[in-house]
Amino acid sequence: MADLIAIFALGLQYLLIILLLKLGSAVPLPLTAVIFVFLVLVGVGILLWHREKLAQTVRQWQDLAARSVVLGMAFFGGDCLIALLHGQPNPFHFPGGLLGLPLTFLICPGGTVICLAGLVRAFYIRRTEASGIMGRPSA
Repeated sequence: MADLIAIFALGLQYLLIILLLKLGSAVPLPLTAVIFVFLVLVGVGILLWHREKLAQTVRQWQDLAARSVVLGMAFFGGDCLIALLHGQPNPFHFPGGLLGLPLTFLICPGGTVICLAGLVRAFYIRRTEASGIMGRPSA
């Protein structure tokens, strides 16, 4: 159940991002690409949510989400600086290569939505464990 709640939270965030992209640009988003990216986010999310070495508490997921936003801002600043050094004021029009804007978008918002969904999942797990729902044996 915790994974379904996290996937739902990830889906809501992803829907908001897609709606903002549709409103902000005249470029059509192919449905297959939108679905593929969502499935990749869900797959990576499930892998990360179940890793024992990664964050499992609410506080750890909060820290990871904040770090992904800070890293995303730093990467975007780097993308802007590289574009400016090449005479292009808009980093979206500068062909910075494979590790330019795609890596930035992978970290933020991609990593951020996964971390926030992990935060919702960890919060749900903590609440259910505190109320004894998950610890009760089934009849």
